[in-house]
Amino acid sequence: MTPITRNVEVDGGEVDLLMSDNGTKVAVEVRTVTGAGDPIDAVDRGKRSHVGRLAGKAGASRVDYLGIGFRPWGVEVHWVPG
Repeated sequence: MTPITRNVEVDGGEVDLLMSDNGTKVAVEVRTVTGAGDPIDAVDRGKRSHVGRLAGKAGASRVDYLGIGFRPWGVEVHWVPG
């Protein structure tokens, strides 16, 4: 995927990242945690719905989720494609 831009402000909120995946615009919601737990778990159904609306306003046809956990042993990354 190729980055297009970040912190895209649209009516009602902000899209963290806007990427291009072989010509398909993809909105990426980034979640981070410093304690225990998977950051992706913080994205409940309501948040997914909200991010989906924002992605559409930004011209994206897909939403991916990027979870970053800062752990004592390093960084843990989870990518969940939409």
